This record gives sequence, structure tokens and C-alpha cells, in this order.
Amino acid sequence: MKITNISDEFELEFYLKIVDFFQKENANSETQEIWKNKSIIELMDLLKKTQNYKFVANALIVLLSLFENEPPDLYTNKGNNINKISDEDKKLLISELKNEFLPN
Repeated sequence: MKITNISDEFELEFYLKIVDFFQKENANSETQEIWKNKSIIELMDLLKKTQNYKFVANALIVLLSLFENEPPDLYTNKGNNINKISDEDKKLLISELKNEFLPN
């Protein structure tokens, strides 16, 4: 028998569990990685039982946002600020992009 609904109380408890573990200052990186992976497995088991994609997806987003070292957007902090590029370099960049993408 598949559980189709997860109570709001269960969801809140799961999110609180994630935040509580994140706030532990004495957990080393290995312990955090093991806990994170066990939590992901728990979520996948829960998904199989409940088919509640929305909750599992949101819980995964919270979990990965807190415990991953990579920024959520891989392009955050990459590239050059357009306001710091000289006008000459901007013109060169635009010219190169036009040559690359527009038909001759």
C-alpha cells in the first residue's frame, strides 16, 4: 500500500531535522557528507512510498543548498562584470559574437 499524503507536521519535522543538523558546529565534513547521503536515500525511499514529488524535490533543494560547497548556480561569481570592461573591449566582444552567431 502506498502512502499518498504526507502531513504538514511530517514535512516540518523533516525540514527542521535538516536545519538542526546543519547548525551543528561539531560535525566534521565526513560526518556531514554521510548524514547528507543518508538523508537523500531516505527521501528517495519516501518518494517511492508516497509519490510526493513536490515535497521530495523541495527537501532535496534545501538539503543540497545547505550542504553543497558549490553555489546553486554554477555561473554565480564567474565571468567578468560588464561594467568593468572597457568600451573598446565591449565593441570587440560584440563584434566577435556577431561573427559567431549571425550569418555572413
